[in-house]
Amino acid sequence: MRKFVGLGITLLLGALFLGLVGIALAQEKENEFIIFHYWTAGGEKEAIDALFELYQKRNPGVKIVENPVAGGGGETMLAVLMSNLAAGMPPDSFQDHQGNQQKDYIDAGYLEPVDDIWAEANFEARINPMWIKTLRFGGHVYSVPINAHRTNWLWYNKKIFDELGIKPPETYDELLETCKKIKEAKPDISPLALGTREKVWSTYLYDMVLLTTGGPDFYERANTGKIDFRNDPTFRKAMERYAALIPYIYPWHATKSWDEAGALLKTGEAAMYWMGDWVLGYYLSIGMQPEVDFSATAIPKDIWMGHADTFPLPKGAPHPNNARDWIRMCTTPEAQKAFNLIKGSVTIVNDVPPDVYPDPYRQRSANDLRTLRAVCDGFHGGMITPAFGSELMDILTRFLVDQDVDAAIQAIAEAAERTNLAEACSWFWEQ
Repeated sequence: MRKFVGLGITLLLGALFLGLVGIALAQEKENEFIIFHYWTAGGEKEAIDALFELYQKRNPGVKIVENPVAGGGGETMLAVLMSNLAAGMPPDSFQDHQGNQQKDYIDAGYLEPVDDIWAEANFEARINPMWIKTLRFGGHVYSVPINAHRTNWLWYNKKIFDELGIKPPETYDELLETCKKIKEAKPDISPLALGTREKVWSTYLYDMVLLTTGGPDFYERANTGKIDFRNDPTFRKAMERYAALIPYIYPWHATKSWDEAGALLKTGEAAMYWMGDWVLGYYLSIGMQPEVDFSATAIPKDIWMGHADTFPLPKGAPHPNNARDWIRMCTTPEAQKAFNLIKGSVTIVNDVPPDVYPDPYRQRSANDLRTLRAVCDGFHGGMITPAFGSELMDILTRFLVDQDVDAAIQAIAEAAERTNLAEACSWFWEQ
């Protein structure tokens, strides 16, 4: 009998021990926060690190496990992320955008709503209506945006402009004229920098010519497939305008990443750069001085175009409480300021005053976001679908080489039909 009693006690103690080990392992697992992002360049890394520092102060017992995957535009990270999501192994959160980019995850059943976090933070009342239109799907929201990136900035080498006595352009026509003046005065300098080692950046000039040629309403219709690409005269004019800029673009753009292309302004190899405001963080990180080494102008000046970086809640997140704490933190002015003061963007919330920024570009961007018509940019903002965007990148990369307007228009029309662009974007017009 004692033998069986002893065996029972041993089994009981063993079970208690295993239970305690299980609890400890569960607690250890619960004390992690796993996040995917692609902020690895100068200015970007420091910005996400500032968020990590703030989160660690708010959650001192949580271990942050970040999975940074380099690559401008995020194509590499998205491929890694999608394989994890498809395999049922999501991170706790990840860097995302809005619009069709986020809708793909929602349609696949990969995200959970965070309506309660928006309600707690009174978030909807604190942001531009454009963001609500591109972040709400079927009456629910699935992420919190941490910033507002303006993408209709033209950055320029101020010393070159001052030397040549050039007024910063504010329209497409003025931009083209400026390219001609720079090329004539300094033939060894490329008027426009560009880096297409990641093909996505070819779409930024596409957005610019759509917006400046047809205005914001046409821009939204074109990016959601509601025009006849083959026969629309405004679209043809936009592509002709794109073609007219190509001779002034840095000729070895296929060898450059976005930040390496931006550095051409520092070396004096290029005079201007059409790029989103994250390049400001990069310029500051490499020691360039605002209004000394560089400046910026918005084209067109009466429209704010851009996108947000958001953090969604994946379904089946391994540490959902920690994930929700992260997303909740991102609604706060404290987190928004910590990130955007470094990143080059502005806070998406309107309760952070524009004068917190030390440079005139973000002060202007924050004011403009409050007062001007805002539109969401094509690729990163999710105005176009990822499927159409993937084909568009290839089409425009070829276009930069052959400059064949007719071939590009035909290819874009076929891509829009093949990917059902208009149908896939119908949600935008139902908001």
